[in-house]
Amino acid sequence: MIEGSHVAAFPHVSADRRVPTDRLMLRSCDDCKSLSALDSGTCADCGGTALSRVPSCGVGSIVSCTVVASRSRCDAKVHTAPCTIAIVELDDGPWMYAWIEGRPPARSGAPVRVRFAHEEPGERYPYFVCAA
Repeated sequence: MIEGSHVAAFPHVSADRRVPTDRLMLRSCDDCKSLSALDSGTCADCGGTALSRVPSCGVGSIVSCTVVASRSRCDAKVHTAPCTIAIVELDDGPWMYAWIEGRPPARSGAPVRVRFAHEEPGERYPYFVCAA
């Protein structure tokens, strides 16, 4: 069952310069210590609003994925390339939506590791790669 507070979308913007740019961040409830996705505003377990940022291990597994067509523009030509979007269950507990780089896995449960694309200065877009 997917709980809404455990499903996050990207981008994640790291305003805290003390956090390494290669770390996926989560929210930890100051009251009950439950972990949630970074964009959560309240704790799903106790309803608390005091949430701290904590680093994730950045490793998880694919719950479900699908291949979608994506359009990109290069040199005035429009190209359509398949992209894989997935629900990733982090080993830390929360679930999140994320892009999967490379071939889509043949089965759910495939292990994945986070990587980051830096599209704009100061912004980090997490995506996952299948772990060997």
